[in-house]
Amino acid sequence: MVKLVAIGNRFMKDDAIAIKAAEILEDRLIRQDIHVIIGETDFQNCFYLLNKEDFVFILDALSSGAEPGSVHLTSLEDVMSQPSLFSMQHDLSMVELMKLYGSPFKGYLMGIEICEIGFGQELSTVLRDKLPQICRVIECAIKKIISEEITNA
Repeated sequence: MVKLVAIGNRFMKDDAIAIKAAEILEDRLIRQDIHVIIGETDFQNCFYLLNKEDFVFILDALSSGAEPGSVHLTSLEDVMSQPSLFSMQHDLSMVELMKLYGSPFKGYLMGIEICEIGFGQELSTVLRDKLPQICRVIECAIKKIISEEITNA
């Protein structure tokens, strides 16, 4: 089964970008047989909802210095082989749990570049304006990756 796990904190401005994007995409992804898990900050529960046969997309906010709203794709294999590729508030939690249990998940980490982190329930103006474009990029990337996986299987 293909699963998308959205991690983030709704009360930390742009840290909620993954949750907002997943909520917008949820109906379309479900129609494509992709199970959407809105995990927020409960990454442990998200981990236990995964099976080793699942193809997993972890969607999270990240800060690498790139243009706000850009979406970065990194295979879970690459992410798990390094301590941390990006500065993300939640990356170590989910990935370290996968490492701890020796879980060989196939899939991708999809990081959405943030503009602003701080207390607040709204996205920054920059990400709020780019949200439709961010969702299109995420959906297209997922479709392409799944198509390639089916072709290579």
